[in-house]
Amino acid sequence: MKGKAGQESSLRHMPWAVADFSAVCRRCDDCIKACEESVLTTGDGGYPTVDFDLGGCTFCGACVEACQYGALDRKVAQPWRLKASIDKGCLSAQGITCRSCGDACELHAIRFQLELGGRAIPSIDTSLCNGCGSCIATCPKHVIQIQEAA
Repeated sequence: MKGKAGQESSLRHMPWAVADFSAVCRRCDDCIKACEESVLTTGDGGYPTVDFDLGGCTFCGACVEACQYGALDRKVAQPWRLKASIDKGCLSAQGITCRSCGDACELHAIRFQLELGGRAIPSIDTSLCNGCGSCIATCPKHVIQIQEAA
């Protein structure tokens, strides 16, 4: 699915989704209603999904608590294996002052390396990035992607 500026949509699966999520989820929307950050939406096939264009996930667990069918489970080791990446179109990398993604990252996983000529190249410390997606909605060029980690 394509999102803003032709970029791939930032819709992603749910945190703490069990392995057979699509078989267990009843598409009741209880998790969507419970989301404190309002980042859960109805996705393909009516299944709930996270839309990082709306903001980031704080991993509060309200969606898990609301799920009556066991499709979400905090016993899953990690909420997900998502990590951010920044494409070439980044304003800062082009010499335009912008650090919105770094400001939005509470874990300081996004840092900027200063270079000659006033450019600051963003880099992501994937050991710190939890894939919350807070950096997505703040990027004016929509060049940040959240992807499944290898």
